[in-house]
Amino acid sequence: MGVSKLDVLYRKLLLTKLFIRGWGKPEDLKRIFEFRKIIGNREKCQTLVSKDYPVFIDKVEEQSDCKILEGHFISPLAHYVPGILPVESLVARFQFIIPRRWNSKHRPVCIHLAGTGDHHFWRRRTLMARPMIKEACMASLLLENPYYILLWKARYLLSTFFPEGRRIITLV
Repeated sequence: MGVSKLDVLYRKLLLTKLFIRGWGKPEDLKRIFEFRKIIGNREKCQTLVSKDYPVFIDKVEEQSDCKILEGHFISPLAHYVPGILPVESLVARFQFIIPRRWNSKHRPVCIHLAGTGDHHFWRRRTLMARPMIKEACMASLLLENPYYILLWKARYLLSTFFPEGRRIITLV
């Protein structure tokens, strides 16, 4: 399967914009590598986040075939390696899409991470999660791309300078 030239160009632009100031401070990289050793141990990793870790549901939407729960939680990484995440990435946002009725005692869930250019939930919810509910009665957990928050913040700042759609500059 060939690689799209547009995708290659997009990834080159994306990398140059995200890492123009380097990969971070050497001390931070050392801390990340040390934490990587901890999570590399399967037994230790399973006990890092407690079963009653706080998860907040902000919105519940009932639909004909499913229920969509939108919520957030504080990234556990913020507790184990403090100061490593940008402020915008401390809060992880998600949508949990569950079928209205389960077909069996098993309740399968597929975790969808955002791909390149997938900034919000719509594409994964519409093209993957909803069909999975119809075909396999499988729930989906969609995690928001943490870099999307940075883009959203920039868009918000632009819209405050140019209200009512009178923006001179449009991002993405």
